[in-house]
Amino acid sequence: MASTQFRFARLGLLLLALLAPAAPAQEPAADDVKAVKEHLDEARKQFLRGRYDEAAELFRKRPADPEAVIGLARCLTATGKQPDAHRLLMKAVAQDEKPASLHAELALIAMDAGEWKLAEEEAQAALKLAPDSLPAHWVIAESLRTRGKLAEAEREYAWFIDRQRQLVAARKSLDAESSLWIGLAAAQHARWTRNHRLFHSLVNDLYPSALEADEDFWPAHLQIALLFFEKYNEPEALAALAAGLAINPQAADLHAARAAIAVRSFDMVTANSSIERAQAINPRHVWAGQLAADVHMIHTAPAKAVEQLEKTLEFRPRDEQTLGRLLGCYAVLDGRSVADPSERMRSLIEEATERNPHAGELFLAAGDALDRMRRYEQAADFYREAHRRLPQLSTARSQLGMTLMRLGAEKEAAEILEEAFQVDPFHVRVKNTLEVLDLLQGYAVLETEHFVLKFDRGQDELLARYAARHLEEEVYPRVVKTLGYEPPEKTLFEIFSRAKNTSGHGWFSARMVGLPAIGTVGACAGKMVAITTPRELPKKYNWAKVLGHEFVHVVNLQQTGFNVPHWLTEGIAVHLEDQPRPDAWTALLVRRHEAGSLFNLDNILFGFVRPQQKDDWTLAYCQAELYVEYMREKHGADAIQRLLAAYGDRLPKEEAISRAFGVSQSEFEQGYGEFLNGVVQRHKNSADAPAPELAKALERAQEMPQDAAAAANAALAYLARDDKPQARTWARKAVALDNRHPAANYVLARLQLSIGDTEQATQFLTDALDVDEPHAASLVLLAAIKVQQEDYAEAARLYELGKRTFPESDRWAKGLATVYLKQGENDKLQPILVELAANDPDNATMRRKLAQLALEGKDFEAARRWAQELVHLDVEDPDAHELLGKALQGLMLDQKAAEEFAVAKQLKRNN
Repeated sequence: MASTQFRFARLGLLLLALLAPAAPAQEPAADDVKAVKEHLDEARKQFLRGRYDEAAELFRKRPADPEAVIGLARCLTATGKQPDAHRLLMKAVAQDEKPASLHAELALIAMDAGEWKLAEEEAQAALKLAPDSLPAHWVIAESLRTRGKLAEAEREYAWFIDRQRQLVAARKSLDAESSLWIGLAAAQHARWTRNHRLFHSLVNDLYPSALEADEDFWPAHLQIALLFFEKYNEPEALAALAAGLAINPQAADLHAARAAIAVRSFDMVTANSSIERAQAINPRHVWAGQLAADVHMIHTAPAKAVEQLEKTLEFRPRDEQTLGRLLGCYAVLDGRSVADPSERMRSLIEEATERNPHAGELFLAAGDALDRMRRYEQAADFYREAHRRLPQLSTARSQLGMTLMRLGAEKEAAEILEEAFQVDPFHVRVKNTLEVLDLLQGYAVLETEHFVLKFDRGQDELLARYAARHLEEEVYPRVVKTLGYEPPEKTLFEIFSRAKNTSGHGWFSARMVGLPAIGTVGACAGKMVAITTPRELPKKYNWAKVLGHEFVHVVNLQQTGFNVPHWLTEGIAVHLEDQPRPDAWTALLVRRHEAGSLFNLDNILFGFVRPQQKDDWTLAYCQAELYVEYMREKHGADAIQRLLAAYGDRLPKEEAISRAFGVSQSEFEQGYGEFLNGVVQRHKNSADAPAPELAKALERAQEMPQDAAAAANAALAYLARDDKPQARTWARKAVALDNRHPAANYVLARLQLSIGDTEQATQFLTDALDVDEPHAASLVLLAAIKVQQEDYAEAARLYELGKRTFPESDRWAKGLATVYLKQGENDKLQPILVELAANDPDNATMRRKLAQLALEGKDFEAARRWAQELVHLDVEDPDAHELLGKALQGLMLDQKAAEEFAVAKQLKRNN
């Protein structure tokens, strides 16, 4: 996340301070006062609404007026021309040193550039002329903070609150600008003194009063948004930003704030567009530059982030937010820690801490950078250092607590998060996570050689027992052997079920991210795994498969030092499930391939973390597994291990691929593309191929009037639209050119079936059948007719032909299963069901039938397999345990069989 604790000291300060009205150099004539005020009010209004050119033109008409000079400087600053603004103000001060506002303005510009000595000199000059200058006091407070003089800084922040009380006591109303400066200082004071009531007052009283005083004062909306953002209340933050942008769509700060929210929620489309918008308005916008680096970090591209951060430092060379991000990137690239820094890390730390011994913001920003790149253990160390340097930095404590939760260190996390909550009870993630920890206090614990499981004993004890057994006996040995790595510590698994009027999935979501509604039932957070109990969900899922899948992530993350990219660990996890790719996945792949919207290694991450289309998530999993399949096919059985080793050595993506496979990323992607083409083409030849696109099919048919295939494609396209007359017309054109064209005869058969003429439909299909190159859709339809006619032998022959010709689709096996089931041919049915079960891992009915058939055939090992899988789909199914008991009994495993029979008996009694 973005470090927001001191962000308010940066956002919009130039724009905001410049809004403060200045005393004129000389009193205008009485009859001119109204005209001057109206002129400046109009210029200020144009500025607040983002019409910078118009505002500048109005300000230029009063070159001798200090307020107009400040207004013109604002326009320059808002559009990235800070040096020009500085020269303008210096010239004005040289001509007339009396107006305090000119000195305050120079102080703010110097502060924004990181020139703290000059900033403090100008602020002191302003205070000599106007002891109550709010922007000058703000510069002094921030200067003290950045130099580590915390007690003095806190007294300055408190001065603003006292000043507000004095104004209220004197019955003097606050203008919008004064409210803003007081609000900034009050927020800082509230964080440091743990006065959370002040946050409520800022959002509900002070900033709304600023908007009442000036409805165009968009900076108040910005500060409200940032306070909500700090508390993880993103809906309210976005609403406030929308209100601000409605006033001034040219405010770079508002666009940067919107980008920050998008970065935190992995909405890279919005993030990139908002960053680009902010930088287009103000090319020197520091926060936008930092956020651009954050995007590179999310892509796990620290070298690119370093390039961006070095550019950003040109505008504010000593900014702790920028330097902290740079420090985090160095830690990843150099593979070092805060306790054992590399030379460049040490140099950066020493220079920053020499200026400010309490540079907590530096280490907080580094921790956030590492968190974005999923280096959780490194991030935790930097968060600890941030807190040590600046205990007032409450965000460091909350971030450390959340990171420790990812690492499974719940006891330490609980203490830290409780402290963080006392400081900031409005922090949504901290509050939710503490409620999770309170729930876990009442959970039972089951510990095995390699795992620790936590669960609700009253609801999930049976599931926990079977999960522990499956993890130890099946998952652990297979995964560690395949991946060549054994985690040094026991892995924590937590099973969440309904409690305190919250669903198991609600608790699971809160455990993983501190927020509701994760779109999955299981997740790995680094060194721990959480799942939602299947007993509450409307559709059962294979909990054993989920446990195995998530444990792969645990191993991958630890064996690469948390450097494994998301796509790779997901691809490996799916690949190791050893299940055929679902037909629906392949069909989706074909559609997206034809649309030219497949993922590549540069954007596949966002299919997982921020899908833009409803099927992006599924496509990302499909393509990730296909990347792994391609690697093994093209580069050998040990391709996965070689690539993991490269990532374990902290190589970036391009170098990791080059070392593992001896090719560039572009060559790797090209080979993968050719591999996908083969997958797509095989599917296109199957009966599941999508209908042709009408416009393209019609255009081709009209261009090639003597081509039967083109006419048949047009017929298929019209049939898909249920336009029967046009479908018939084009199908007849096709058969006139080729009377045995299979697609055309298929269309005619479908049309005959629509009017109940099965005989003629059968004739069309039979006449066009080519057993050497059958048409998939025609073959499916003809076989289905034979089943309806109870000609099972012919139906079986047709389905077997389809199965040999189109192995990519499972519809042939499904057809054969129907035939064999109707005929009672269990010897033929069993191998077909085995094949289908592999394609449908969550089908309990099929597994129940297979277990029964295996028991009847006294194939007890097969019976155990299918009964075990049935248990994995529903651990509370008594029949599943009974079938498993019979299989174990047949294998002479009497003690285990007795356990299963006892479980079945107990479940029946409970029901």
